[in-house]
Amino acid sequence: MRESLSLAETRRLAVASQGFGAREQDAGVSQVRRLAQRIHAFQIDSVNVFVRAHYVPAFARLGPYPMGALDTLAYEKRELFEYWGHAACLMPLSLYPLVRYRMQSDAARAYMDSERGAYVKQAYLEVVERGPLAATDLSDPGKRRGPWWGWASGKAALEYLYDAGLLAIAGRRAFERMYDLTERVIPPAALELSLPREEAMKELMCRAAAACGVGTVGDIAGYFNVDGWRDRIPPGAYWEHGRDEAGPPRIRSRSVTRRLATELVEEGRLIPVQVEGWTEQAYLHPQARIPKQVQARALVTPFDSLVWDRSRIARLFGMKYSIELYTPPPKRIYGYYVCPFLLGDDLVARCDLKADRQRKTLIVQSAFLEPGRDEQAVVPSLVEELRLVQRWLELERLEVAQRGDLAPALQAGIHPAK
Repeated sequence: MRESLSLAETRRLAVASQGFGAREQDAGVSQVRRLAQRIHAFQIDSVNVFVRAHYVPAFARLGPYPMGALDTLAYEKRELFEYWGHAACLMPLSLYPLVRYRMQSDAARAYMDSERGAYVKQAYLEVVERGPLAATDLSDPGKRRGPWWGWASGKAALEYLYDAGLLAIAGRRAFERMYDLTERVIPPAALELSLPREEAMKELMCRAAAACGVGTVGDIAGYFNVDGWRDRIPPGAYWEHGRDEAGPPRIRSRSVTRRLATELVEEGRLIPVQVEGWTEQAYLHPQARIPKQVQARALVTPFDSLVWDRSRIARLFGMKYSIELYTPPPKRIYGYYVCPFLLGDDLVARCDLKADRQRKTLIVQSAFLEPGRDEQAVVPSLVEELRLVQRWLELERLEVAQRGDLAPALQAGIHPAK
């Protein structure tokens, strides 16, 4: 295996490892299943201005597919489960034993048996008797408690039990989580398996390296947030942290991921490489193969695993990308829900997308070309992809607003002069 990679090779490897390439025809459940095993996680987010984020990665890689295929795998066949991966994600069941070290079930049971935990225990017992339940279904959903996400007490209790692995997500009702006992959701074969904490973390880093193609310690640890803040918080209910003592909760500050990466190299499970232009050591999965070319065309959401790590995107593609969802409108540079456009092995443009379902219209609220890219090469492919998205979402029209340096050419491409 080579000890160095050019930036072009690294980019091709990264894009191909994420499952991008020539699309299949008539994608369905089996294709989504294979993709889930390859990239490991579909991030879930509540923003629905375009389409729910977890449905888009499969479309970006496979082309038009029935959204119900993802729901079937998750909530009918139980081949995917919801839990904390990079963030809230749908992940293949094979990862369940690898994330169990994050579940502080013993601490949660002890807390429920304490005086302070009486309400949480009441919520748990109600799920035992009546589940699956949404937080609003609880007989006492409670009131908002403090700053924790602005949740009501019932929602906070159920989320705590879910984090602890005592409850799992059985389904969604208009996107609202339905909680049930873990043993009634997760198949027994997955529940019976577990790995020691650091071995599970190392295996997650290996799978992340395969999904990234090549990456720094931060890249491959960040894919599943290995040893991130969730892995380092003290046991117990989050609203109790610091309750009996001054100061912030004691969160372990020192990460172990660099040591784990060193051990993985010694074990032959990662290969150290140098990447052109990168100042930090990179790592390659032993089974990585660099393609000679990548034939990809896709709009990726801000929550797509290709663009999770913004510093990595800058290193790979030279794109300075950030989510402006929570930026005040006057301070936004590109827009509210900006999707990078992947063409071949490069991110060449970005579009702020909105699906106006009442008007049955896909709106490109802004369109910008990345510096140094060829507008004439980008526009026809972007128009074709936008048309494909429009048809997938069963919208009747495609509109392009005036905002952005690419907007005039995109408008002309959609409505050519007669």
